[in-house]
Amino acid sequence: RNLTMMIAYGELIHLLREKALIHSDGNYYDDDFDTWVTPSSFETILKLEPYLWNNFGWSIRVFFRCSEGTKDKVERHKTNIAIFAQILPVCGHQYKAVMEMEKAVAKYPAIEMYVLQSIGHEQEGILRENWQGDFFSENWLLPAKPFPFDMPGFNKTLNLQIPAQSEKLLDCMYGNWHVYSTEHHDKGENCTSSIAKS
Repeated sequence: RNLTMMIAYGELIHLLREKALIHSDGNYYDDDFDTWVTPSSFETILKLEPYLWNNFGWSIRVFFRCSEGTKDKVERHKTNIAIFAQILPVCGHQYKAVMEMEKAVAKYPAIEMYVLQSIGHEQEGILRENWQGDFFSENWLLPAKPFPFDMPGFNKTLNLQIPAQSEKLLDCMYGNWHVYSTEHHDKGENCTSSIAKS
């Protein structure tokens, strides 16, 4: 669980299907890099923001789920949580004074972090992705598997992580992900072992 940051969603498809994240002409397959992170990883990466800024000119923007209408302070505290973040290069970033829930636009694709959390003892072994509301069997995701990857333009092997059962997850979310499609998966997907598509 600790220090887990694994490739997710569209990037996981490209990694397994095309065996690449960038086209041969140098263009990226997607306008962002999707990752799933555990809460401890999310917290660790946020603490690295000064280092990313000072050394690479990258920053982080974080989205919270807030519940101002809840009167009870304890309940309000439970819902005021960080649910999603984007690590993005400041170079070329089109800043907006009011941060809307839109894709970050910059010189390079943002790295998006979707937080995975356990949802309680009554549903032990289930993880919820807090931004899109997807549910996953924990053992389909964790422990993450190492995925050494050589990408054109890099002189070092990238030590990536992918889910424990990547293909099973993609089958559940996308159906036939082996065939190219512009369709996104449905938000709130339930990919738990008891009901997932076979």
